[in-house]
Amino acid sequence: MTFKNYLKISFANFDKTWKLIFYRIIVWAVVIGLIAPFYNVLKDVVVENWNASLAQDFIGAGLFYGKNIAITFAAVVDVALSALSMLFTQNLAAAIYICVVLFVLRPFFMNIGRYVVNEMMYGYMSSHAKHAFSSTWVRTMKKSSLYALFRTLFCLPFNVLCAGVFYLLLCVNGSEFAVAMPFIFLMIATILLSIKHFLTMGWAPAMVVSGESVYSAFGIGIKAVARGGARSLLFCIATYFVAVLLALGFGVISIIVLVPIFNVVSSMFEIMNFFSCQGMRYYVDKDTILSSKKLEEQDTISKAKFLL
Repeated sequence: MTFKNYLKISFANFDKTWKLIFYRIIVWAVVIGLIAPFYNVLKDVVVENWNASLAQDFIGAGLFYGKNIAITFAAVVDVALSALSMLFTQNLAAAIYICVVLFVLRPFFMNIGRYVVNEMMYGYMSSHAKHAFSSTWVRTMKKSSLYALFRTLFCLPFNVLCAGVFYLLLCVNGSEFAVAMPFIFLMIATILLSIKHFLTMGWAPAMVVSGESVYSAFGIGIKAVARGGARSLLFCIATYFVAVLLALGFGVISIIVLVPIFNVVSSMFEIMNFFSCQGMRYYVDKDTILSSKKLEEQDTISKAKFLL
């Protein structure tokens, strides 16, 4: 599939962008609602540890603003760890509940949205059909829930490792390293997150297209993505590099915009890339049906023995 066709299909399905963003807003509203009963607990912890000056520095921190974000982020991480320690010490049940909601339940529902977009894109590319987000969400609930659960658990170690690397880099002393630290983190985060995405980008499409179980689809997805390995890996590296760079450049507030955009782009690309890697026919528009290279045209001589 050429880049031009990727763009044509993406613009033809631009409505899915707003639907997914609206869905993510609803998920965040639900998350805030679930945490709301512990508002007073969180308020006491924040007031005890946070201060207006640090908040102002945190919001205004960014490489593109000419500020050393390493120093600001180090101070913010110290305050965050102190707040977490206080929360777990004073109210263990509330702390565990909030962590589960934020780091397990929230990504679970976000991944359901990713699966739904794959399902909707499959309808368009295979039969030029337009499916509503809500009806697709309900219809695919069983499979999307399994996918969301296992993808959340699979991605969690990568996210924790990335956060751990960020913390360790902040702990390194020295003004010279503080200048280089954001760029070192940019490289490491891009590598870690690209590997995570490369391993999972064929997972949902394999479930949608092949109708396989969540376990079998993981292996099928990796094999499919590996056929277009260079293109798939380049997309992962390019998108994560740009996303992390912009987040470091414009500061934490930019994440509010960057994360939804990244998830929309990556969700739509997954199914399009799967079609291309599998050599499947697809609709570009209602009058144009194209075919990707067949599997035997993509495989190398060394892989020929595995062809049927």
